[in-house]
Amino acid sequence: MTRQFKFGDKVRCFPTPTSVGVVLSAVDEYDYVNVMFDDALEVEDFPVSGLELIPNSDTARLDWMILRDYPSDMSTEDKAFTLQAERENIDTFIRLDAEQQGAAA
Repeated sequence: MTRQFKFGDKVRCFPTPTSVGVVLSAVDEYDYVNVMFDDALEVEDFPVSGLELIPNSDTARLDWMILRDYPSDMSTEDKAFTLQAERENIDTFIRLDAEQQGAAA
């Protein structure tokens, strides 16, 4: 499966792990994204195979909070599925709450 990056994701480059950048475009049909690296301050087309996502600290904290309610011996695939399902549930509850508040106003 191809890694999916989206606008604003913070990434690290495999060949030079000190190179940190921000994704500026979606993945194209050639599996490249536009990235602006901190050290060069110019936009580069870069293959997604050479990039690693740097997790946001808030996302890592949320993942920890979700996974502490599940068995610690879950497989990587099960963890990924669980996290995705829980995030979708959170998004749904937030959307429904916003709709209810909008209807009440």
